[in-house]
Amino acid sequence: MLCSVVVQFFEDFDFIEEVLRQFSWVDEILINDGPFAYAVELLGPVIGRDLGEPSRRARDVFSRLSAEMGVPIHYFYHQFEDEREKRLFGYGKARGEVVLSVDADELLLLNREMVEAFAASSALAASFNCYNFTYLNLLLISHPGAALSSPKPFAFRREAISPEEHINYLWLVGVEQQAASAEHFLAGTLCDGIHLTTIRSSYGASIKYGFYNCLYFKTAGKPLEGVYAEALNFFRQSLYPIELRTEVLARAMPDAIGFPMGHVLHRPQPGELPAAVASRQEDLSRAFNRNRVKRRISGSLLPSVPTYLLCEPGTDLQVALSVSGSARLKVVPLRLDAAPFSLEQGAAEHTWVGEALTVKELNLEAPDEEPSGDVVAYLLELTLWIAPEEKERFRASSLAPTFSLSVS
Repeated sequence: MLCSVVVQFFEDFDFIEEVLRQFSWVDEILINDGPFAYAVELLGPVIGRDLGEPSRRARDVFSRLSAEMGVPIHYFYHQFEDEREKRLFGYGKARGEVVLSVDADELLLLNREMVEAFAASSALAASFNCYNFTYLNLLLISHPGAALSSPKPFAFRREAISPEEHINYLWLVGVEQQAASAEHFLAGTLCDGIHLTTIRSSYGASIKYGFYNCLYFKTAGKPLEGVYAEALNFFRQSLYPIELRTEVLARAMPDAIGFPMGHVLHRPQPGELPAAVASRQEDLSRAFNRNRVKRRISGSLLPSVPTYLLCEPGTDLQVALSVSGSARLKVVPLRLDAAPFSLEQGAAEHTWVGEALTVKELNLEAPDEEPSGDVVAYLLELTLWIAPEEKERFRASSLAPTFSLSVS
């Protein structure tokens, strides 16, 4: 049996090495890299390279991993019209009898024996139990009281499921799909899996934020020139037409950082999770994730691009910026087993004009008339606007303003 893994990828470096190392037993891995056309104009300046060309960083990472794992890793890079075209391309390149479609933030507890059993069955498709984790070791569930995992299709018999047909089985946004045939599925699920739907590095979260903005403008039926004009306008000036704030902004930000609207944060109790899932997630949180909740944080800001951070609960927040400019900080409390997540519920917003290296003291405690659930962290969204000439200077020198945050 020949097994192919197709990994959907674009600048998502935070988890990719851990994701690929789980597949040391497969026959080939295909990295399907590249942006969607409607997001290129926005993401190009954020990423800082010509998106018409492959990523040198990605080539180096996958070349090294191929040598270390002893598995052929084939790297493909294209600019795609949309996600449908990208998914079709990646699946069409696979040669295996079984094709596994995996995202760059999914870690599957899978082995070859499981896949061989699927290949020997009469089933044409299979799912894994998808557990949605944040790096807070909190589980995201769709609705209060819902199951801790959801079956997510990912494995296909290539000779029976065509590239066009496999689109119907996937979890996609903004892609036209037909109803999948339930009779084609393997009974039960093939394995457990961890979806690292988390706040990534500031770089990764900013890119996803830009992508989701473009996606939701597109799915809202706005003209393509509107997608570019409105998204670019927001990143440059922090201005959305008021009628688009709920439609686009409120959907894009939570999706980008891994806290989808309407989900409840829950800390699994002993015995609630399969032992292998609990152990693996604990390992990831301890040794892999780089953005834990902190009391002191420092980093770089891309002017006009939001940076997302998690901060420990505290009383006051001190913010220092390396350059003068207009700043905005939004503070959202993250509560356990509370009402479904909302960016507005209990949120506080601070705006100020800051001078370089001058410390600004802010109240971290967000207003909440009826607090419920333990606050385990604060989600921070920090954005800085500087004069156009300063922005050009930073872009030309590949530098970015720095910031520091501390909780007292």
